[in-house]
Amino acid sequence: MQTFEQHPQDKHKAVALDRWAIVLSGICLLHCLALPFAVLLGPVLGQWLLDTETNVHWLLLALALPISFWALRRGYKSHRSLVTLTSGSIGLLLMFLGVSHLAGELLEVPFTVVGVVAVMFAHIRNTIATLKHH
Repeated sequence: MQTFEQHPQDKHKAVALDRWAIVLSGICLLHCLALPFAVLLGPVLGQWLLDTETNVHWLLLALALPISFWALRRGYKSHRSLVTLTSGSIGLLLMFLGVSHLAGELLEVPFTVVGVVAVMFAHIRNTIATLKHH
């Protein structure tokens, strides 16, 4: 197994990948939490957001899945943290369940918010472990 000491540029790539995943998770979280406020701001803006909400969630999930999968897999190979891998995987699953409405539309926002926070937590743990890894 190669370590970050052998290839320091890989350390920077791993951290960048986790940071992108954190940014995407944050965008998704902001979108989810801002929707109720936007609906109150005005019928036109609110209706447009309601019409595009599911598409935006699918788009963000489509971006988050490969980036998170790659970063979490890479982190697990290097750090062997089951907590990080499990929280990221559960988060992605909750995000999918929220977007797909498989558990019902009422659980979309709670599943998505909890899922995004779990994914962010996992990527933050990955980043910290990578930076500590000399």
